[in-house]
Amino acid sequence: MTEGIIICHGQLAFELIKTVEKILGNVRGLYPFSNCLVAPEVLYNQVAKFIKASNTVNFVIMVDLRGGNCWKVAKMLNRDFPSMKLLSGVNIPMLISFLTKKEKASLSDLTEILERDTHRGVVLE
Repeated sequence: MTEGIIICHGQLAFELIKTVEKILGNVRGLYPFSNCLVAPEVLYNQVAKFIKASNTVNFVIMVDLRGGNCWKVAKMLNRDFPSMKLLSGVNIPMLISFLTKKEKASLSDLTEILERDTHRGVVLE
């Protein structure tokens, strides 16, 4: 089974989950973390502790901004837990895709699907 970790600035990760729950109902397997008022090392330790305590092997980490502190923490986590996948630019289409397809696709296929579906959610009209 694949589970998702969202790491964002401020309260964004929590608000994204609240929004997705308004669309899909109660969600499982998606865990928010924030860098609000914590040093990157502290955030890293919080998420690493969560991963170690979990029975899940497959994780997708989704962050808001590539190159930001949340992304840097996720890169450190990915180095120490190399089986996990990292995506930046988390948005509602990415989360809906994750929640509706995480049990149907392998981890590598899922991340490709998430990237594609995320881009489909960004359209200039």
